[in-house]
Amino acid sequence: MSNFLKKQSASFFAKNNLILLLFLLVTASSAFSQKVNIKGSFWDDSNGVDLKTQVYGIKDGQKIHLAETDTKNLFDFKLPTDIQALIFESAGYDVVTFPVHFVGRFNKTSLANFSISSKGVFYQLQFKDLLIFCLPITHQKGNKYKLLTVRKDTIFRNMDFTILVENKQSTNYPIFEKSLRNQHKVLTTNAKNEIIQEDNFLANRGLTFVDINTYPTEIMQELDQQNVLAEISEKEDKTEPSIDAKNNLPYSTFGSRNLYFDQSKFELKSENKLVLDSLSWYLQQKLDARINITGFTDNVGKEELNATLARYRAQVVATYLKSKGVHTNQLLLKSNTKQNIYENHNADVEKQRKVQLTEIY
Repeated sequence: MSNFLKKQSASFFAKNNLILLLFLLVTASSAFSQKVNIKGSFWDDSNGVDLKTQVYGIKDGQKIHLAETDTKNLFDFKLPTDIQALIFESAGYDVVTFPVHFVGRFNKTSLANFSISSKGVFYQLQFKDLLIFCLPITHQKGNKYKLLTVRKDTIFRNMDFTILVENKQSTNYPIFEKSLRNQHKVLTTNAKNEIIQEDNFLANRGLTFVDINTYPTEIMQELDQQNVLAEISEKEDKTEPSIDAKNNLPYSTFGSRNLYFDQSKFELKSENKLVLDSLSWYLQQKLDARINITGFTDNVGKEELNATLARYRAQVVATYLKSKGVHTNQLLLKSNTKQNIYENHNADVEKQRKVQLTEIY
C-alpha cells in the first residue's frame, strides 16, 4: 500500500474513532442522573429539637449513604434523580422512609427545603405525601408559576406560588388521600403570558420533586396551550379559589393554636414553621379568613424588655406568613402592652413563651 493510501486510511479510522468516542461520551453523559439540592432537618415530634441524622437513598434495591447532618443538625446534600426512596435514620427513633419521584428535566441543580418530623410527617396533620416545587436557579421577572388539577375537560387551580419563588423559597404542597393518582399540571408563563414550561404528572405517594426551571430550548408556545392559560387567568384569578381547592382545605376552620419559643428567643422552631406552612396554604385558599397574631412572654425579667420580645415574636410570625404568600389584610398583628404580655401567671413558664394564632369569625 502506498504511503498516500496509508495516510488516507489512518485519517479515516482516526475520524471514525473520534466520532465513536464522542457518541459514547454523549450516551454516557445522558445516562447520568441529574441532582436536586436538598436542605432541611429531621426533628423530634415531641419537642421540636433537630436531630443528628443519617440520610440514605435506595437505588435498584441498594442502600446508598447520601449525607449526615452538620453540627447544627441540618442536612444539605445533592439528591440524584435516579434514587427511588429516601431514608432518614436517627439513634433512638423509628426509621422514616419515603418513596421519591421526579417531574421535569432537572437540567440544572434545583433547590428544595423541607423538614420532617420523627413521625414522618410534614404538617400538624398527617401529611406523608407531598409535591415539592424546587426553587429555580434563576427567576425571570414577570414569570408566573401555577399548579392545576386536570379532571376530564375541566381544569382547577390549586395554587399560584409565584410570590414564593420571588422570595426564593421552595414550595411544599400536601397531597390528600383522595387526590392520589390525580392528574396535575404545573405551568410557568412569562411576562407575555406565553407558556414556557408545562409538565403533566400524577400525584403519587411519597415525595414528588417538581423542577420549575425553564430552559429556552424547550419553550412551548402552541396556540391551544396559550388559550387554556388565558381561560384560566380570566376565570380563576379574579375569583375565590375553585371548589376543588376549598374541598382540599386542611381544616374547615383554623381555630386557635399556640407556637412556643425558647426563653428570650423569637426565632421560629421547625415545628412552628410546619404549622405556619399549613396555615399559609389555608389562608391562600380561603381568602376571607383572617388571623389574630398575639405575642406573649414569661414573667421573668423586666416588663419593658418582655413587651419588646412579645412584639418581636408576633412580628416574626407575621413576616413568615407574608413570605409564604399570605396577604397582609388577612393578618391582624396585636401589639401587646406591658400589662397584657403575660396571659396566665399560673401557667408553666415554658407555655407562657408563645405566639397565639386565632382565626377571626
